[in-house]
Amino acid sequence: MEFKEYVRKPFVVEAVQITQDNIEELAKYIGTIGYKDDGTAYIQVDRTKIPNIDRVYVGFYMTKIGRNTRCYSYRAFTMQFVENDEVVKTWVDYINKPAEEEQSVKDSTEGANV
Repeated sequence: MEFKEYVRKPFVVEAVQITQDNIEELAKYIGTIGYKDDGTAYIQVDRTKIPNIDRVYVGFYMTKIGRNTRCYSYRAFTMQFVENDEVVKTWVDYINKPAEEEQSVKDSTEGANV
């Protein structure tokens, strides 16, 4: 049996960090506001809306891609996502090119090397 290395194709998401200022507004999309004994606000997540987490705290991130919404702790988010810029966008666009387009680029470069 032979294993090969693969890279997961990148995709772009919209994200917002949960803060004291926006926690109540974001709770409308993902659950309801709850309070710990010390008065700290959190969002009790509606598992039908966000299946991967039970509670969201200030500092967490909420992402959207199409109709899918997810929440991540600060650590999980920063390990999996980088802010989009022109360099990243160019790389993502290149990686996500349709296979036919890649083949036509290969064909045109092979002809140039003859």
